[in-house]
Amino acid sequence: MEMADCVALYERVMGLRPDDGSLNPRLLTALQHNSGLVIGAYLGDELVGFTYSFLALEHGADGHGPRLYQYSQLAVVADERQGLGIGRLLKLGQRDRCLAQGTTLIRWAYDPLQTRNAHFNLDVLGAVVDAFKPALYGTSGFGAATGEPTDRFIVSWDLNGPARPAAPAPGPPPGGHHPGEVYDDGDDRIVVLPDDWHRLRAETGPDHAARLRGRLSHTFARLLTDRTAVSCVRLPDGLAAYRFVPRPAAHATIPRP
Repeated sequence: MEMADCVALYERVMGLRPDDGSLNPRLLTALQHNSGLVIGAYLGDELVGFTYSFLALEHGADGHGPRLYQYSQLAVVADERQGLGIGRLLKLGQRDRCLAQGTTLIRWAYDPLQTRNAHFNLDVLGAVVDAFKPALYGTSGFGAATGEPTDRFIVSWDLNGPARPAAPAPGPPPGGHHPGEVYDDGDDRIVVLPDDWHRLRAETGPDHAARLRGRLSHTFARLLTDRTAVSCVRLPDGLAAYRFVPRPAAHATIPRP
């Protein structure tokens, strides 16, 4: 019953159509019994959010040996319950379960243009963006994201890492901020983007949005060759900004397939 409730919540929050595909309770049950994690959040008897992940193996990078980690495939919170801290509780519960199993790394993917998710992942949890994967799930999204590319950032959350100081807010460049702009802030690189991608797409049309997304994707891929993203904060006038810092020489990256 609990796994079926997770599937129903996922389909509702994601706005899935009949041909979009989904989860099923058998898959979640199998993961739970084979080193995966399925964690739910309840208000009384009501399931209001859940996350699931599975054990994965990194085959070593930069001379390091293999390393096990949990790959968090998704986390969803009921639309009417968002903004209450439920997503944070789910990730902290995931962290506690990982540490109890002896796993110290969690990774997951997200759309880099969803700046609310970006701020939570980077500034609240303290994770970092290690890689950019174009068209990770194919050429078009599904559900509410139908027609959008499936380019994704890969996030790494080191559960044993020291707390990272809050990143400073980026100062404005000459002429102010503009979507798609890239500029230096000391040794760091700042990338400006809309703070609400769905609103921008509705206001400017899909063609303009697609061109801007293409420019930003090219910028992200180029910067992540030798940098990592550590922050995404809101700016005035409906904008947000990523901060990319130089990648430490010893920092492990996501292996290329």
